[in-house]
This record gives sequence, C-alpha cells and structure tokens, in this order.
Amino acid sequence: MPKKEKIWTMGNKGPTGPWVWHAWIKGGKKPVRVVAFDLEHIKCQLEGKTVIKAVKQPEEKDEFSSVPLGPKGSKVNRPADYDKGFKILREWVDLNGGPPEEIRVKLRELYIDYEVIKRKTTRYSARKKKRY
Repeated sequence: MPKKEKIWTMGNKGPTGPWVWHAWIKGGKKPVRVVAFDLEHIKCQLEGKTVIKAVKQPEEKDEFSSVPLGPKGSKVNRPADYDKGFKILREWVDLNGGPPEEIRVKLRELYIDYEVIKRKTTRYSARKKKRY
C-alpha cells in the first residue's frame, strides 16, 4: 500500500471559501445575499440580526463553448477574409434599410460616405453594357 502524501492545509480539510450564501433574517421574506465563511461569519456581517436559515449557493461554473471558425473541415491557420465579410455585412445592412442616421454621421466623420445602393429595376443598363 503506497504512502499517502501529507499536505499541510492550515487545518482546513476542504476548500477554504468564502462562499455565497442566501440568509433569511427574522422579519424579512426575501433572502439576503451574503459572502461569508460560515454561520458565525454571516451573523457578524449582518450586525447581530437573527438569522433564521442560511443556504450555501453552488459555485458558478464557467461554461466554455467554442464555435469552430470556417466551414466544416477547414483549417484555422488561414488568414481571415475581411473584404468578403464586410461585403456580407453591408449587404445585410442594405436589406434592412441601411444604418441609422447617427451611425451615418459617425461614418462621415471617418471620411466614409455610406449611402444605400439604389437598385435598378430595368434591364436597360445591363443590355447597354452587353451583359445579355
């Protein structure tokens, strides 16, 4: 049987805290959120008020979720194609009536003239440029 390693935990056998508690006080219906080590610490923090019930809240776990970049099976080592991305965003903005006037003013301050592209309803210009 292997020897158990002895680690000095300063007298604490588990995690040290402080933890988040919900404490119900005499005369109150809703719990009070308290960050404390134990029941005595809660009583000290609430300045002598009578604590009826205290429930330790579970620790919040950070859920890390990642979304893969690019289409399925692609390599991430490739540099991003910003031009195509901005064209897609501009298309979406144009379909929704263009940016509001406040944003257009900010764009003009950056020397960017953003106007909604006027869509032609006739094919005359296309025939003139010999696309058909």
